Amino acid sequence: MPDYRLEIVNRQSAVARTAEILAAQRAIALDIETIEWWNRQREKIALLQFAFRAGEEVKVVIVDALADCELAPLRQPLESKDTTKIIHNAAFDAVKIFNHYRIRTTPIFDTMLAARQSGEKKYSLQSQAASHLNIFLNKAAQRSDWSRRPLDMKQIDYAARDAFTTLLLYEHQTRRNLAGHYSLREDRAGSPQPLLPLDEFETAESVPPAVQSPQNQTPPVPELKPDIALPAAARALLGIVSELPGRYGPEQLSVAVGADRVGLAGWIVDRFLGREADLDEETAKLIIGDLCERRLIRITEFRRLEATDRGDELWREIK
Repeated sequence: MPDYRLEIVNRQSAVARTAEILAAQRAIALDIETIEWWNRQREKIALLQFAFRAGEEVKVVIVDALADCELAPLRQPLESKDTTKIIHNAAFDAVKIFNHYRIRTTPIFDTMLAARQSGEKKYSLQSQAASHLNIFLNKAAQRSDWSRRPLDMKQIDYAARDAFTTLLLYEHQTRRNLAGHYSLREDRAGSPQPLLPLDEFETAESVPPAVQSPQNQTPPVPELKPDIALPAAARALLGIVSELPGRYGPEQLSVAVGADRVGLAGWIVDRFLGREADLDEETAKLIIGDLCERRLIRITEFRRLEATDRGDELWREIK
């Protein structure tokens, strides 16, 4: 069982104190929980979790980002060059933090990147924790409602364990001399999040004229050639949504394609990625968002995923 001290921060004075403590650390693990990540207009960061060494023990601090607190004090430790920020899949967490708070997290050690560069095929946090730390993470709470307050103990335990495990994995990887340097790309961090449309998304004409503006106008649908080369993981997720319309919501699919993949969905992932490979949940979220932006899949009013006509046509060609 993980052994750490836990603190939940939801007051302004505690945020400032936490920032001072984090700034004094040489390395801190960082994780976030988001709500409605598939919709740019409604997405929010619900929690920021930090784990660091405090003497011989590990301290985990969960900052409630939905509390009535200003999180600006966290900029200093997150941007400090003297403190290494440890993230599992920084392409998700670090980009979200920049998009919401304009905080450019640096320097970053990406434990998922380190695992992949070492040649491992199972690089999700769940797989890495089981293989190297003998820690078995239960991902059931990942699909819970992170906007609900107060959080229940299962949610708190899940959030704390992810940050705690990331810190231990970093220590294990550095002992093995693995490298995991990650930098925010200028073009990615400086641009708005991709539009992940919900409900009426098909055309800009469906939006009332009073709502349209250069900032929120639906971008033009990218033209897709018949022989478009989607990455293998994107092909797999498109295939699942096309073959099983309405079966998964975005959260359910991002979890289902990880370690616990079964049935037709599992077969499709195995077919494109191989049985030994696994998908990190945050990576799956990014792929789902990209497929939405490409207008290959959509999210229905019942929060379920289905393929568009263009997506079904492309999947038939892939098959």
